[in-house]
Amino acid sequence: MKKYLVIIVCLGFLIPSSEAQIINMESKRIATDTTGFSGRMGISLSASRFTKSYVAADITGQIQWKTNKNLYLLVGDFQIVNAGGESFNNSGFGHFRYNRKLSDVIRGELFTQIQYNSVTKITKRILNGIGIRLKLSPYETAKVYWGIAYMYEYEELSDPKLINKDHRLSSYFTFSLAPVKTISIRNTFYIQPKLEDFKDYRLANTTLLNFGITQNLKFTTSLSFLYDSRPPIDVPTINYRVKNGLNYTFSRKK
Repeated sequence: MKKYLVIIVCLGFLIPSSEAQIINMESKRIATDTTGFSGRMGISLSASRFTKSYVAADITGQIQWKTNKNLYLLVGDFQIVNAGGESFNNSGFGHFRYNRKLSDVIRGELFTQIQYNSVTKITKRILNGIGIRLKLSPYETAKVYWGIAYMYEYEELSDPKLINKDHRLSSYFTFSLAPVKTISIRNTFYIQPKLEDFKDYRLANTTLLNFGITQNLKFTTSLSFLYDSRPPIDVPTINYRVKNGLNYTFSRKK
């Protein structure tokens, strides 16, 4: 088991990552059965030197406030990769989401997001959306959700400079399993077609594993995959990311 864990860690540190256009917000939610304030901080760092020096850093943070019917979530993420003194992957985003419990099954959602990513040539991307979220499983150790939303997307691209203003659907299916207290797995699948042209779409899938080290500290590893049917010029249709790090979760009951 230790041998495979070391291999996973090394892969996450050595493979250059590319954050896709779709941000998996399901992995950013803090699972808790109690109301009140909670948060999470995560960091992953790596460095190596062969023919060139390589440094990568990823810092994330989440703050969540939950009541009996409302949930407020604020997320931030920043990543930088530098090789041979040249920065070639700077990316970051900020996301705010509001959930309103309408019944035991249905939740309403509002969200806004701002993002940039040098690899996918996004100098600025702003999203605003509204939708619903359905709870499909009553079990706490096996949670299943499906959601669909309308979103307006404003996007500025570089090289060549372009501005896109699009209307899209954003639909996702997600499940999480917690077979034991210290281990959990979550998988999320997204599809985001353009309303004016359904041949212009994005597919994304993310699998996230959490291993508990202490009650509040977890080791995390994730694999993300994106397919964009019409990416910017010179950006591949398929992007992937392997990421490892540590997450510290804190909470205060209401």
